[in-house]
Amino acid sequence: MEPLLSLERISDLYKSENISNGKDAKQSSNYENYYAAQALNRSYASSGSVTERSIQSWWEVDLRGYFTISNITLTAATVRIRYLDMRNAFVEVMDKDVSLCSDVQVEWCGNVSSTVTAGEEFTFTCNATFPVRFVRVTRPSTTNVHLIIGHVDVQGKGAKKPHHSYYKPSKSKKVSQPFLTTTAMTAGDCGIICHQYHSCTAFSYSATIPTDENCLLTDKVMSSSDDNSWTTYTISCL
Repeated sequence: MEPLLSLERISDLYKSENISNGKDAKQSSNYENYYAAQALNRSYASSGSVTERSIQSWWEVDLRGYFTISNITLTAATVRIRYLDMRNAFVEVMDKDVSLCSDVQVEWCGNVSSTVTAGEEFTFTCNATFPVRFVRVTRPSTTNVHLIIGHVDVQGKGAKKPHHSYYKPSKSKKVSQPFLTTTAMTAGDCGIICHQYHSCTAFSYSATIPTDENCLLTDKVMSSSDDNSWTTYTISCL
C-alpha cells in the first residue's frame, strides 16, 4: 500500500513548477552553435547543448531568483550517439555563483548512470536546506569529453533570499526591464522590498524621481542602462 502524503507535501507538489524555462544558461565552452540555452528549450531536445571536449565539462543555469528545488530532470539527446555524452554527469545546486564567490553552499543531487539510452530521463531530488539560485551539471573525466544535454527541467517554488544578501552599487545605472515599479523612501527601503521577492536579483533607486516610481526591481541579468539620476544595486558576495 502506498504511504499517505502529508498535506504539506501535497501542497508542495501542486505549487512546484518549471522554474528553469527561459532563464540564463551557460556552459564551460560552446561546440559550434549548440549553445547552453538550447538545453532549456524542448524544441532542441534531440540535439541539445554541446560543450567542446574537456576533462571537466559543465553546464549551468542561473534561475534568476531563489527557490526550493523539488526535482531536476535531465533528458539525453537522441541524434546519432550524442546521448552517450551525458554518461556519469552529476547534478548540484548552489546558492551563489561559484565563479565569483568563495562561500558558496552546494548540495549534490545525483548522477547519471554510465549506461544511457537515447532520450532517457534521469530525475533527481535535491534536499538543499538553503535557497537555491544555480543548478550545475558536470561531466568529470580523465580524458577530454563532450557534455551533451538534450533537455533540463528544474521544478521548484519561490523561497526567501539569504538573510545576508549584499548589494553592490553601480552609480548612473538604471534597471531597464523591471518586473515591479514602486515607491521607497531610501535606497535601503528599496532593498528591503527587493529582498521580499524571491526573484529580485537587482534594483534601482533614485532620490530625484517622483516617489511613486523611484524603486525598480528586476530579475534580469545585465538589464541596466546609463542614467545619471539612478543607482543600480546587484546582489554580490561578501
